[in-house]
Amino acid sequence: MATQSAPKVVLKRTTKVSLNKRFTNILKNKQPMPVNMRASMQQQQQLACARNRRLTLQMENRPSVQAVLKLKQSSKQRLGKSNIQARLG
Repeated sequence: MATQSAPKVVLKRTTKVSLNKRFTNILKNKQPMPVNMRASMQQQQQLACARNRRLTLQMENRPSVQAVLKLKQSSKQRLGKSNIQARLG
């Protein structure tokens, strides 16, 4: 089997502007976000936070979650302090 090398592909430039200059121009010409759009995004974020708070309150009131929390508290009481100095003391 003779090994054949693939022919070299040469791409000719289609523009005289470098990528760096092109992206710099795009950033310079970029319009700032309108104030009303920012306000709507902040409002959506606040609504999402409120929904998350309500969801956590609902989860805390579920019997299964309360049982797990009680188990955690009882295990902490059983183990006592997990302080290293208390173990060595």
